Amino acid sequence: MARRTAPRLAAALGLAALAAGAAFSPTTSAAAPAQSQAPLDCGTVPAADADAGTGEAVLDTVRVDDTWAGHYVGQALLTTGRHQYVAYYDADRVLTVAHRTLDTAEWTRQRLGSQLGWDSHNYVTIATDREGNLHVAGNMHNDELRYWRTTEPGDVTTLERVPTMADPRRERSVTYPVFLELGDGTLVFRYRDGGSGNGVDIYNRYDAGTDTWRPLLTTPVLDGEGERNAYAAKPRLGPDGKYHMVWVWRESWIASTTNTVSYGRTDDLLNWEDSAGAPLELPITRAGSDVVDPVPVDGGVINNNVQVGFDAEGDPVVAYHKYDEEGNTQVYVARPDDSADGWQQVQVSDWTGAWDFSQPGTLVFQVEVYWAPELTQDGRLRLDVECQGEARTFYLDAQTLEPLEEVASPPTVPAEVTRVRSDYQHAAAPGELGTTMQVNLNDDSGAAGSFHARDLLPDAGEVRRDLLRWESLGENRDRPRATWPAAQPLEVVVLGTKEACKDGGWRDFSGRYRNQGQCISTVQQQLNR
Repeated sequence: MARRTAPRLAAALGLAALAAGAAFSPTTSAAAPAQSQAPLDCGTVPAADADAGTGEAVLDTVRVDDTWAGHYVGQALLTTGRHQYVAYYDADRVLTVAHRTLDTAEWTRQRLGSQLGWDSHNYVTIATDREGNLHVAGNMHNDELRYWRTTEPGDVTTLERVPTMADPRRERSVTYPVFLELGDGTLVFRYRDGGSGNGVDIYNRYDAGTDTWRPLLTTPVLDGEGERNAYAAKPRLGPDGKYHMVWVWRESWIASTTNTVSYGRTDDLLNWEDSAGAPLELPITRAGSDVVDPVPVDGGVINNNVQVGFDAEGDPVVAYHKYDEEGNTQVYVARPDDSADGWQQVQVSDWTGAWDFSQPGTLVFQVEVYWAPELTQDGRLRLDVECQGEARTFYLDAQTLEPLEEVASPPTVPAEVTRVRSDYQHAAAPGELGTTMQVNLNDDSGAAGSFHARDLLPDAGEVRRDLLRWESLGENRDRPRATWPAAQPLEVVVLGTKEACKDGGWRDFSGRYRNQGQCISTVQQQLNR
């Protein structure tokens, strides 16, 4: 899911609690520290510099449609060449795909007939293959496979439901769809088969020549052996050309049973190895994992809040949170080393109190470790988190991982993008959550949902970024509401620098500018405010 102005959801539904006698590996046998009874308190840091930012201006805003606003659910944006696609839930909650070319604000829309309920897990995600056909998957939380693809590249009106992808036995209880791409452009689809506490990760690959999918592997990559399941972040391509993946294990549908931060890497999604280069046998079980931190059940780690980035040497740096020895929730980072355990763990935050997430259902996150550690231009590591809805940035020594400072996060987009426009006031029922309107942003990757976090900052040399923007109420633990706001505008917001206007770039802003000079002037006026 994309970064928003309110907390996101955790995947929290599934099977019954851990069966008695389920064996832990020796690395997870230690008892969890007693959780602090005090509520989580992140302390205070100086306010962010309002003038700080990325040097970008809003160069274009293109309305797509009206979208459902009764609760948050992830929606997707993808630009490939001059084609742009948006997959979303319309005003009637019907899954819809829209297409335009960049030089126009006119969209072609196609409803797919799948209607959203109240489940915030049911995001939608999209990708294109080497032939240019669009693939769409979504509106699934332990549901049968819901997947569509076009029969004519660029024509969303040719989207057709494909009832079986590769193995119908593995497509009856699908959650967390993720599209990936191998180095040769081959499209890969990953999802969870089964429920929370008893699920496996499945990978399929697409043959564009025959328009068919087949299993990438004869075995799952991660397997909870019928006693648990793994929650893995989306594999991330590192500077070494390998995919790096981190995950945690969970024993049941209760999120507090999450445990054991784990790691693996691969060149091809077929052959996996640990941080020392030793092969990992497939399927990877908890006992067979490369353990980053042996956090026990009730130890304060949770699925989705585990990310991997890279230091100046290209080594993986894993960020997560757990309880410290006093039972307080803290953020940690870890990196491979030559110790007996194989990983160095460093506490980053110095907070008091604890976040208790032992309740069932979709959770409103009090802490979000949603973005991977990133190397800054001055050689430090930057780690962005949210605590109680406040954006914080930790700067770390890249050599020792020791924290240098914690500051309020500077703006990552112009203020007008994150400002709530709706004046809707919700009449909340007792116990209802997510009752204030929030701005939701997603990036231009086609990805969405629990395994996706948009980049907060533009890449070096990036002069244009397209974001998907809409407003909605927040999550409500997947429960229905008695009342909700009217549908809200869904927009593509284009951010850019003066360089985005040059070399004919000004023509790709839906016909908004007459010439390059007018485009550059717009950037300058906004930056001078």
